[in-house]
Amino acid sequence: MNHQKKATILTFLGVIPFVFAVLIALYNHFNLAETFDYTIKFARFKSYLVAHTYGAVIISFLAGIQWGVSMSQDNHKGYFIISNVLALLAWFSLFALATFNGLMVIAFGIIAAWIIDRQMYRAGLIPEWFWLLRTNISTLVLLSLVVLLYINR
Repeated sequence: MNHQKKATILTFLGVIPFVFAVLIALYNHFNLAETFDYTIKFARFKSYLVAHTYGAVIISFLAGIQWGVSMSQDNHKGYFIISNVLALLAWFSLFALATFNGLMVIAFGIIAAWIIDRQMYRAGLIPEWFWLLRTNISTLVLLSLVVLLYINR
C-alpha cells in the first residue's frame, strides 16, 4: 500500500471521534437511556469533551504537518509562525473546555488550518491529493461539529 492510500485511510479514520461525539449527543437528545435501559450521565458534556479535546489534538497535528512542510522549503513564507499560532490557538481553546465557545474555537481552528493548507497548495508546497483530502476531511469534521452544536443547543 502506498503512502497516499495509507494517509487517506488514516485520515478518514481520524473522523471517528467526531462521529462518536455526535452519537453521544444523539443518545442524550433522543433520550435513548429509556430505550436501552442504560444511562450515560452528562452526555452533553461528554459529547463536547470528546469533540473539543480531540479537535485540539487534530489542530495541533495539522500545525505540525504545516511545520514539517515548511522545514523542507527555502521559501516558507512565515508558515513556521502561523503553524505555532494555530497550535497555541488549539491549546488556548482548552480554557473553555467542553463548551459551545470552546467548540467554536475548534471550528475556527479547523477552518484556519484549511486556509493555510490552501495557501500551501497554491504555493506548490503540498500535493493536490493531500489538498483534496484535507478539504474533504475538514468538511466532514465541520459538519460533525455543526450537528453536535445543533443537537446540544
